[in-house]
Amino acid sequence: MGDSTALASAIVRCCLSKVLSLVLALAFVFSLAACGGAPSSAPAASGSAPASGSEPAAPADPTTLKVYTWWDVTKFEHLQKMQQDFEAANPDIKLEFVTIPSKYADTMVTKLAGGEIPDVMMLAMDQVPRYALNGMLLPLDDLASQEYKDALYPVVKDALTVNGTMYAAARDVTPKVMYLNTKMFEDAGIEIPADTWTMDEFVEIAKQLTKGSGADAQWGYYWKNYTDQTFAMIAAFGGELYSEDGKASVLSTDENTQKAVQFMYDLYNTYKVCPSATQAAQFGDSEFAPFMANKVAMQIGALSTASTFDANGTEYTVLPMPYVDGVSKTSSFVNTWVIPKTARNPELSWRVVEFLSGKEGQQIALDMNYGLPASTMVDTTEFEAKTPYNKYFVQALETAVPYPTNLNGSEFQNMFQKECESLWAGAVSPEEFAQRVDEQAAPILSK
Repeated sequence: MGDSTALASAIVRCCLSKVLSLVLALAFVFSLAACGGAPSSAPAASGSAPASGSEPAAPADPTTLKVYTWWDVTKFEHLQKMQQDFEAANPDIKLEFVTIPSKYADTMVTKLAGGEIPDVMMLAMDQVPRYALNGMLLPLDDLASQEYKDALYPVVKDALTVNGTMYAAARDVTPKVMYLNTKMFEDAGIEIPADTWTMDEFVEIAKQLTKGSGADAQWGYYWKNYTDQTFAMIAAFGGELYSEDGKASVLSTDENTQKAVQFMYDLYNTYKVCPSATQAAQFGDSEFAPFMANKVAMQIGALSTASTFDANGTEYTVLPMPYVDGVSKTSSFVNTWVIPKTARNPELSWRVVEFLSGKEGQQIALDMNYGLPASTMVDTTEFEAKTPYNKYFVQALETAVPYPTNLNGSEFQNMFQKECESLWAGAVSPEEFAQRVDEQAAPILSK
């Protein structure tokens, strides 16, 4: 019995010793692995297959985010460049651009109401209040850095906020300037005026460059009946569209606006330096088709207009808006990027918006002549050095007034443009036009 007990004790001690040795050995190996090392006597073989059950997980597929725009990404190189650079810097995200080519603002309202939710969408500044106040947009104050906000040009800030809350980030800003068709100036023997030219000089030049009839007709000036183009001339005279509270139109009460309306009426009906919509349409659908056909000598445009002219081989230069009462004033329109309030991945959506509206995305737009930067973080030095006139775009950022926005602006603009057709055609006087607009605006803007 005693011998059996002693034998059993010896066996137990032997087993415990072996177990303890195994535990210590395993602990040593694990400690080396935790430090990234391996026993010196057994270096890891380069290229060896991983042990069974320890294969690395396959990289997850990138998340696809849909970006809705009114531009076709296949036709705009700057969007292609933005997509390429963003995806290279963010391999976990793939961008899919969706184009809504017409009636964008109203179409997107319908889509959002129907549950079709983009991850990011483009939106014009005049539509931001409409969307924000109807609870369709995600507030961005907590996502955008203070550095981003502080670097915005003053003319941009109002376009991004509604009632003090930031709902949009700038895609770019488009201050208006005057384009001059240099071929038509040369053919007529007219010198390009100084950059301090006045509105009176503008009218005299427009008269000299308007001549001919039928197929030989040409005109000194033209603008298509878009409210932002019309407002650029109103802004040049220091005028407004809306009252301070946004509840009324001021066309019949604001003196500067009245001067602008009379001036535009005279361009069509007194000086006869503008083609009608029908005459302009014979050269193409683009608002700049008559200019590119060398049939219109002067026209208001933005930086992206230069890309259109360059692609067409049009000869042109640029001047600031003509001076009125010793000051050159212009307007500026801001297009924006927004995130729907019900977006699935708002943090990922913001990464896209932050890139597109930040230094990288806006530098691409500037370098490719598709928009002025909304932020002072973007370097404009090289851009200004490219041509003698690029400085006028940058200077306009400091002096432009923002295109006026209103919650009911879309309905107002439709009415306003319809009334403008009658004014340009001479069917109503400036006074009648202003009265008609103000009367119809009251129930629209007071909603």
